[in-house]
Amino acid sequence: MAPPIVYLHVGSPKTGTTYIQNVLWVNREALQADGVLLPGHYRYARVQATRDLLKWTPDDSPQPPRSWQRIAAEINRWSGRSTIFSMEFLSWASADQAQAIVASVPDSQIKVVLTTRDLARQVPAQWQTAMRQRNTWTLDEYADAVAGVSTGKQARDASRHFWRRQDYGKILAHWGEVVGVENLTVVTVPPSGGDPSELWHRFCQATDLVADQFKTTDASHESLGAASTEVMRRLNQTTAINSMTMRSYQKSVNGALSRRVLSSRRSQEPGLTLPTAHTEWAAQEATRLIDEIKSVGAELVGDLADLNPTATAAAPLAPEQLPAEQLLAAAIDGLAGLAVEHAKLREKFDDLEATKTKQAARIKAPLQAGGIKGLRQKWLKRSPRS
Repeated sequence: MAPPIVYLHVGSPKTGTTYIQNVLWVNREALQADGVLLPGHYRYARVQATRDLLKWTPDDSPQPPRSWQRIAAEINRWSGRSTIFSMEFLSWASADQAQAIVASVPDSQIKVVLTTRDLARQVPAQWQTAMRQRNTWTLDEYADAVAGVSTGKQARDASRHFWRRQDYGKILAHWGEVVGVENLTVVTVPPSGGDPSELWHRFCQATDLVADQFKTTDASHESLGAASTEVMRRLNQTTAINSMTMRSYQKSVNGALSRRVLSSRRSQEPGLTLPTAHTEWAAQEATRLIDEIKSVGAELVGDLADLNPTATAAAPLAPEQLPAEQLLAAAIDGLAGLAVEHAKLREKFDDLEATKTKQAARIKAPLQAGGIKGLRQKWLKRSPRS
């Protein structure tokens, strides 16, 4: 009997991973009925387990973090035909971390799925993600660094930020050493303008699912437009934002401002496009990436031609050069949204304080009426006698 399969969807980031994860979660019960497990007792358990695992090394402890062990235990208990674990951060797992994943599910066959997308879309998309991580590079600076035409520590940091997530040949070679090339599958993201569900169909082909058996959702649009991303970049330059801990930044700036407020403006803003100066470079790099994917020998779902950049209708415009009124509109919407977020938190806090006050009053009332003795007598009257 063939061992159950664990499909590890390791990214890459900005390749429709959030959309795929949303569709998977919406269909969690239907997948289980089909013999497919989505591990994690709550939706973001996979995120926490992956983050903990990526902080772990064998020098810290012989066993991976408990959060990952819980995921592995759930997989090992599953009696169905397969498991799907989708988390794009795994694209930069170290050899030790990848080996720990394999060792934690010894009775399963691991197949790695890598979704890929053309560089003309990936560079701007990854730049806007960098602005949600308190970075301050302009898009031109980021693209220059990724293309290798600028030097210095800032350029090295920006280049590393991109290529550790998007160097498909290296990611495949790395995982291939752990699970075997025969267990690698590359899925290409379709070009812009097509049926958004096509990516889901391709992912299903890679993970042995029948796509039409499951309901799809609207494509996720949590990314930012050009104006909002530039507002984030400028905020990141301020002393107030830089004085925050990264934990507070992720909750208040990335979580509240970026994801819950500014992301809703995307359709009102210009999109992000690769700077014109790097159009030729992107085409050349696409050829390199395609050749490296071919040389690895992974199974392919889609068409490697999808990785060739296509020209955009809109003329590229550096976000920092957008008209002031567009940046102001994004900033005002951001302030308004944060005010609403603050009001909601204030209401929750007030409700919690009111609940605590009522509970304290209920405890205090019998004490005031008769002290401990009176409270004991009330308890004795309510308690059944033996």
